[in-house]
Amino acid sequence: MLPCFSVEANNPIENRISSAKKSLPKGARIVVSYSDTRRHKLYFTVRDRLFSYDVITGKKCDETFATTKYSKIKECWLSPDSTYIFMAVDNGPFSSFYLDNGQTLWRLDTRTKRSRRIGEGFEIIHKKGCIVIRKASRCLNPKAQQSRQKWMGQDHYYDLNGKIIWAKDEYKIK
Repeated sequence: MLPCFSVEANNPIENRISSAKKSLPKGARIVVSYSDTRRHKLYFTVRDRLFSYDVITGKKCDETFATTKYSKIKECWLSPDSTYIFMAVDNGPFSSFYLDNGQTLWRLDTRTKRSRRIGEGFEIIHKKGCIVIRKASRCLNPKAQQSRQKWMGQDHYYDLNGKIIWAKDEYKIK
């Protein structure tokens, strides 16, 4: 007869988080879990929505971080100190002009529950040391048909906490 051992974390909150992870809906993607006394939550996405699950109260909450409609969450990542959750969303049909606001970068502060729109453009790139938002800056031939218009773009660089660093020189968008 072999003895059976169960592995449990030292922290009861971690035990609840571990249990909650096992009972997530099918297709859920875990963004982050916090086991401190202030943020005892599990954040996850399901079908392009961000949810939090409070392991103390047992409440699941739909985190409405965006003040505008969007079609899908492209990517989620954390700030280096894990205070902020960043969401790059594709606005799809809710965008007025894709080169200008086709994608939006949102930041959710997990301590205060406040969200902030960082920026928008036609592409959001999360790199190792920064975040780049590519955006149309001006039209070279505004009187032409929309399908024949030529645009200039500019890359806006942000640090990993969402603060603007600088904007690169203009270039032609291909």
